[in-house]
Amino acid sequence: MTSPKSTSIGKWRVTASRIVHQDPWIRLRADDCVTDEGAVVAPYYVLEYRDWVEVVALDAQNNVLLIKQYRHGLGDISVELPAGGMDEGEADPVAAATRELLEEAGCAGTLSLIGETRPNAGTHTNRVHIVLARDVVRVAEPKDDPGERIESFWVTAAEALRMALAGELTVGMQAASLLRGLAEAGVVKFSVDDKQVMTQA
Repeated sequence: MTSPKSTSIGKWRVTASRIVHQDPWIRLRADDCVTDEGAVVAPYYVLEYRDWVEVVALDAQNNVLLIKQYRHGLGDISVELPAGGMDEGEADPVAAATRELLEEAGCAGTLSLIGETRPNAGTHTNRVHIVLARDVVRVAEPKDDPGERIESFWVTAAEALRMALAGELTVGMQAASLLRGLAEAGVVKFSVDDKQVMTQA
């Protein structure tokens, strides 16, 4: 396999910018842009969300914690990793993940930041922080939130991987976070040469 050819892609220049809508949940910005080749792209809409965290939570036997909840954009029940937005002024993704894990599932463990990704680099400014939680146990009742009813359950690492590859994890970027988390934990081994994926669970 060959590497992608080098290109001379350059950044766009913003000639004007305005806020179209702002509330406690979202900020919508409209930029007037000029590409590096001089083409005008205006308006170009950008969504300014807060960063959020996704938690790959494993117990002592490397089972994976998943949750179910209603998602109104989907209009149905969604199977996901524990996840949530970082609060205003919250700068530490591990602290945010600790809070979300406790609120959503009543669980705690040993957490570490393993990386980040972008939910949509074309239109969103925020980052998704991937946090691995090891030795996760139930320590409390989940937060009682009538606007966010959540059911948590455990599956084996192999089953979680199967669900991700089958599209049964509703949120696509969470499937990627799950793979990175399982690889970081050493639960999943990737072999590029023979194109095999092996789980150790």
